[in-house]
Amino acid sequence: MQPNFSIQNILQGNVAELEQLLRSAAAPSPVASLRTTTAEKLCSFVLKGDQFDLELSHQLIALQHALSPQIAQDDAFYCNPDHPLRSALQLILSRANIWYARDSKISQQFLEKLSEFIQVCVRGDLHNLRTAQQEFQRWLDSEDKRAAMLETRLCETEVNHFKMMSAEARVLDLINASLAFKLFPQDLSAGIANVLKSELLHSYFTAGSENPFWKKWQRLLPMLGKVFVTINLQERSEEDEQSLYRTIPALLNELETSLTLPTSNPDTYRQWVEGLSEQLMLAIKKQSIQCEAFVALSYPEGHNNLNTRVTSDLLQQTHNLVEGDWILFSGEHGQMIRCKLAMKSTEIDQLLFVDHTGRKVMNKSVKDFAVCLSTGIAKKLAPISIEETIAKILQALVDLFQHKQTQLQAQEQARQAKELADAELQRQAEEKRKQEIEAETKRQIVAKLAERQAAAQKALAEAAALAEERARRAAELKLEQERVRLQLEAEQAAEHLQRVQLANINISSLNLGARVELIINNEPVRCKLAVIIAASGKYIFVDNLGRKVAELQREHLVQAILDNQLSLLNNGDSFDDQLVKVIRGLRKDIS
Repeated sequence: MQPNFSIQNILQGNVAELEQLLRSAAAPSPVASLRTTTAEKLCSFVLKGDQFDLELSHQLIALQHALSPQIAQDDAFYCNPDHPLRSALQLILSRANIWYARDSKISQQFLEKLSEFIQVCVRGDLHNLRTAQQEFQRWLDSEDKRAAMLETRLCETEVNHFKMMSAEARVLDLINASLAFKLFPQDLSAGIANVLKSELLHSYFTAGSENPFWKKWQRLLPMLGKVFVTINLQERSEEDEQSLYRTIPALLNELETSLTLPTSNPDTYRQWVEGLSEQLMLAIKKQSIQCEAFVALSYPEGHNNLNTRVTSDLLQQTHNLVEGDWILFSGEHGQMIRCKLAMKSTEIDQLLFVDHTGRKVMNKSVKDFAVCLSTGIAKKLAPISIEETIAKILQALVDLFQHKQTQLQAQEQARQAKELADAELQRQAEEKRKQEIEAETKRQIVAKLAERQAAAQKALAEAAALAEERARRAAELKLEQERVRLQLEAEQAAEHLQRVQLANINISSLNLGARVELIINNEPVRCKLAVIIAASGKYIFVDNLGRKVAELQREHLVQAILDNQLSLLNNGDSFDDQLVKVIRGLRKDIS
């Protein structure tokens, strides 16, 4: 009876079942070789160089070479979550995965501490390893507390900065939308930037967009822009003149009323309003006004205004992020930046990112970050789980064992089919020999009768011999057809088994991120593998935007390959040429 292995039982401490699995999967080869190969695969997966900063590559390679033989000799590593070497490796992975080289004393100190701890792991002394891990953990805890305080202060500072920058951008949007590149009195242009901008910013901070002063200038600025455009027309029509006579008095009244509203610097504001009123009065009197094109006011440093348009699906990916998530950014010169989402403010539409020490790395708007996600500049940094990796390794061993069992069954079935075919051929040969003997007996009888009969019976004897020959040939043809049919059925059975085996191997080799082409509703759909649920054998595929395309069980994937409904593709990223400029702009603000 074929043994039934439970990965969950092994993960919960059943070392004996792991031993049986290793021996069964290795047979007929030595189990030691499979142990070594399995340990090397595990180490190479969890310590892959592309998961960490280049500064750590040499140390992690040394750790990988040192851990493989230690793990190969200790099955408890797979079964015991509290195994010293396993917990130490998990600690290294969780910290090394979020570190990247920065020009700072704290960054260098972390590198030194991590290097010391890796050296203890390399030596393989479990007693010293526990002590070293406790010391390293205490140091990390103290650094985490310091980083948390620094991060908290940074968030408070950045919130105020973002609010100030958002308010200033709101004021500039209001002014530029109404006056930018339009003719405006020369003597009053400077007052827009120095007086009105300051008062609008003060009013917005005082009571937001509900402030009476803010509402009044929301009405006045568009009216001023239109009035001065009309005033500076080379030839004004009668309708233009009537429009000025109706609009300017209303403007003057509104400006006079605005002087009664609270302002931060009443005297300066009054002086500027009076100057503006004088210019409007000159227009009523049809006197010339010296005007120039109003230069759009520049936005504050750090304000990004890419006019980015993103889909709701991309925005949803950004909304799904929570504070504390780690993000991997690709810098302008290829450097990889690992940072944590420290603050996500929907009020000011800004995201703040810090490194593992709590220092600021960058800030981005929600839309800009959505573009980073869609173009591959940024992606969520998934934590490395040793338990999940072990579960995958054990599943691979179970698959290997099942594959070998399937091969043995296929070989046995092929042997039995061959024996049946040989037996049938032998039976048909015996039948043929009997027929030949009978035919020979008949021929002899006919020959004897032919001798006794007269020459008149010769034609009848020849006809009988011809019929006999035809019957013999028909029997031979039927026998050959039967033999070919049995051989074809045996070959088809063996070929089907081989296809099933190959499909299982291909499915087992799938990793996260593998790209495939599925036939859905008779249409090819390209997607990538996003989730593998080992316990239930479920595979989830998504499109390039992260939307789920298909959710299939393992056996369904195998059948899809057999039915030519699933094709494995090569992985490749492509960028929209229109986004190249946007991508470069996004990368420039990365520190």
